[in-house]
Amino acid sequence: MTQQEHIRRIADFLFRNANTVNLTGLYNGKAGLSLSLFVASHFLQDENMGDTAFNLMQESMVIKNNDYSFENGVPGIGYALLYLIENNYFDANFDEVFGRQYKEIINVFEHIDKNPAMLVNHLTVIYFLSKVAQIKADKRIRIIMKKIFEGLELFLTIQFYDFVDFQYIGIKTDVLNIFKTYLKLVVYSGYTDFSRMVLNDYADLYRKGKVMSSFETGFYLNSIAGKHFLTGMEDVINDNMNHGLTNIYPFTLSVKESIDLSKLVQYEGLDPFSICKNLNSDRAIKEFLKTVDEKSNALGYGAGLGRLLIYSVNKDIELL
Repeated sequence: MTQQEHIRRIADFLFRNANTVNLTGLYNGKAGLSLSLFVASHFLQDENMGDTAFNLMQESMVIKNNDYSFENGVPGIGYALLYLIENNYFDANFDEVFGRQYKEIINVFEHIDKNPAMLVNHLTVIYFLSKVAQIKADKRIRIIMKKIFEGLELFLTIQFYDFVDFQYIGIKTDVLNIFKTYLKLVVYSGYTDFSRMVLNDYADLYRKGKVMSSFETGFYLNSIAGKHFLTGMEDVINDNMNHGLTNIYPFTLSVKESIDLSKLVQYEGLDPFSICKNLNSDRAIKEFLKTVDEKSNALGYGAGLGRLLIYSVNKDIELL
């Protein structure tokens, strides 16, 4: 089978089952499914699939959603809309169709510094804000982003300080994942006021052998250091990237992990498209869906079939 035939099979399955998705958000709902089907419909030149993608996007914006996380809430829907407009999949004026929701998002996050508990759980809203900042001259966007980054940096500073305490009660893996997300957000948004102290605190812990090597962490640290001419972290960056590769076991990675990592590095045994090629029947696709973690919609953009479909169409496409 050709690449187009493999993609057609997955896209058709997603197309036929689109009506089973009731949530509205990006990772597990209609907005993400719309994005996946729009990308596939243009690749396959399928107008019916494109019409379904259009309807899903409309539904995601009309149905009331009180969630303000990027993954499952209104900001993620806004990101999907902006991405589709930016890449000529969807012909619309952002302010006309999403103006009310945009105001709600700004109102929710304008005083986020007064709600520290919300910071860590909503830090990825920066993806949406960064995308909006490309088309809107709204000073509040940068102010909100700065508040989120500064709150996140305070959190990381405290966590890293306590890392060496044998009574530390935090989950270190979660903290390191948040740090990795922080680095990725700095790179994605082009944020220039990031904390050198947080980077140095991490570097000190790494040199003391308190954290495991991570290729992704090294990759994003390297991106930041290169762009901002930071020195003194070359050892931490190189060790993370070199030793981090030895910690990769492709057969243990989820589809999302495989795709996200393959967009950063070519690595033997890491080929997410090979999964696509193995999905040669509805039965095979249904077996694949069982492997998606229970917290994610198996059809979704976040960690399921929708993400694999987009990657299979274009491995260089933006996937957040």
